[in-house]
Amino acid sequence: MKLSHLELFQNLVNLAASDGKFTEEEVLYLAQRAEQWGISNDEFESCVAGLMEGALEIRLPETQAKREELLAEMIRLMAVDGQLAETEKRLCATASAKMDFTTVEFRQLLDRVLAHCASE
Repeated sequence: MKLSHLELFQNLVNLAASDGKFTEEEVLYLAQRAEQWGISNDEFESCVAGLMEGALEIRLPETQAKREELLAEMIRLMAVDGQLAETEKRLCATASAKMDFTTVEFRQLLDRVLAHCASE
């Protein structure tokens, strides 16, 4: 199963909501990704409305390249507001482990993405 941009976007919405609040930076980041990936306003609202219905769930891609893309997007979103909430970090670490990244691979990706975010 290959994750669509909509499924990837839903994962990011779930991560953003994992600490119980959406920061302005997170909302702007999600809006940019929605526009970039062709997510309609209705789809955007549906993703957010889905949060009210139950538990957060991250859908994992099958290919390693897509898994790395998802994890990198999750890290970018987690860092966008300048605050790394414990719930967000736990969700990223859990997703990383479920996607079979080693601790070393996760840290390397984390360092690479955060370094890129800092230079933007």
